[in-house]
Amino acid sequence: MKSKKENLIATLFIILVSIFVSIPLFKFNIQYDDGIQHIARLIETEREIKNGNFIAYIMQNLCNGFGYSWNLFYSPLTSYLPLVFRIFGLSFENCLRLFMFCLSIFSGYSMYFFMKKFLKNKDISDDKKKLISIISATFYILAPYRLNDMYIRVAVAELASFVFIPIIFNGLYSIINLKEKNFILAFGAGGLLLTHTLITFYTAILCTIYLIVNIKEIKGKEIIELLKNLAMMLLLTAFYWVPLLQSRMATNYEVFNQEYMVRENVLIDAKVKPNELFFIENDRMAYFIGIPVIIGLILTIKMVFGKKIEDKKNYYFFLISGLVCVLLTLNFIPFEKFPSMFTMMQFSFRLLEYSSFFLSIIASINLVLCFKKFNIFYAIIIVMVMADLNIPIVKNISFRDEYVSEADLIKGVAVTTNTGRVHAGCASFEYLPSKAFENRNYIATREDVPIALNNSIDDTDNKNAKNNDIEITDYEKNRLSLTFKAKGTGVIELPYIYYIGYNAKVDGKKIETTESENGFVQISIDNNDYKEIEASYTGTMAMKIALAISIITLIFYILFIIRNMKVNNKN
Repeated sequence: MKSKKENLIATLFIILVSIFVSIPLFKFNIQYDDGIQHIARLIETEREIKNGNFIAYIMQNLCNGFGYSWNLFYSPLTSYLPLVFRIFGLSFENCLRLFMFCLSIFSGYSMYFFMKKFLKNKDISDDKKKLISIISATFYILAPYRLNDMYIRVAVAELASFVFIPIIFNGLYSIINLKEKNFILAFGAGGLLLTHTLITFYTAILCTIYLIVNIKEIKGKEIIELLKNLAMMLLLTAFYWVPLLQSRMATNYEVFNQEYMVRENVLIDAKVKPNELFFIENDRMAYFIGIPVIIGLILTIKMVFGKKIEDKKNYYFFLISGLVCVLLTLNFIPFEKFPSMFTMMQFSFRLLEYSSFFLSIIASINLVLCFKKFNIFYAIIIVMVMADLNIPIVKNISFRDEYVSEADLIKGVAVTTNTGRVHAGCASFEYLPSKAFENRNYIATREDVPIALNNSIDDTDNKNAKNNDIEITDYEKNRLSLTFKAKGTGVIELPYIYYIGYNAKVDGKKIETTESENGFVQISIDNNDYKEIEASYTGTMAMKIALAISIITLIFYILFIIRNMKVNNKN
């Protein structure tokens, strides 16, 4: 009963803090920076769902109607979850706003429960444990870099990843230090992979270091639990990473082009000046740490000399990891010269997400344990001070009224339309095949018809296209499916950008689809008379198997959670 009361108080505290930081949310220009692409993704995901494509790998309406794939390459969770709010009749933009507000609550909540788990067996009074957990959650919600993702970058996927990092460390700590058997780690890691691939990669590096630091605690049973969680995570997310790897092997996509995705000048420009750790500059992002957290870090000296550190191994891991992550963002660190496996992060400032997590832990522990009479009153003062210090972020938030109307976004934006730093729906076109990326003008000018390649075209319209060697008639296209009749010998380029999963048939007999020099789907025919040709996006067999595996695993995972809840209620 006491635990439920504490959780209720913490929940109210977290919700109130989240409401405060979300005050600008319904007034700022949510289309700013990355925002417009996330709105377009929601629009196209809903469109595909309504057309029966519940796993929307290809969004047909994008790229001038030739189809563009977000969810083959970009973690799909943020394409789906905001759409839940559509049941209330909200616009896509307001769905995204409400989702971002909820992410503040979920981030605080996941941090709160991680700290409760971390402090579970510590020799600290229950009141202080509660305060540390609440303050760490508050620091995490109010972390300037998290607000930077929310307002200045509108980086919805990275903002969502804040939710899962505490869950991952909750799972690791449960298995390694508390010897518990659960799938918290699988849930956190799976959620993170389905949210942000790059953050997942770097989190895996930090988790590996954490395992090495705690190597003496890891025996046979712990290894088995870790492997079970890894297997569970891979099975749950198979529907995402199997098509991703299959696409990687099928052809070259620009997203895998290091020269395009990792540009040295961008890495250099995005680095943090030391003074920006303390305040925000005009027209710059929020890199500062926050004075309450800095004060909490300074108190580490008192913690060390006062011998108040109980779990030194984990305490120092969190402290050092947080400080190193800050250090690596600074402009005198040659991050751009690091090996490509590190520079693929694109911006070194992403590491501030981890420092926000680690330093929130250390600062909250230090503040509460260094003051004997620390109580909820002091916690409220800290929250108010930190919130007040975050207000300068507002000056760099865009409140402009320059919007692309939602109606125009629903209609679809041509590839040549300028919608700011990123294109509405196609971002930087990085999810195109490299051949299509290099021929974007071709996409912009190409007609929406099958085209016979390497020959002169006499007549090209929506129903008829002729060629010296190939004649095409009776063309009909219905989104991701088309039919036409063709006669002759040669190669026909279909009006679909090349992604794995397109299938074609001639008179019901399956034929091979390949990639044209323009990055579109193409087929070869050899017909003496007219044949009925069909083509559609059905996905690959590997995709279908992976999806079935994920669904079955999810069912077992839900049953496992229900079983555990029943056992816990009995106890």
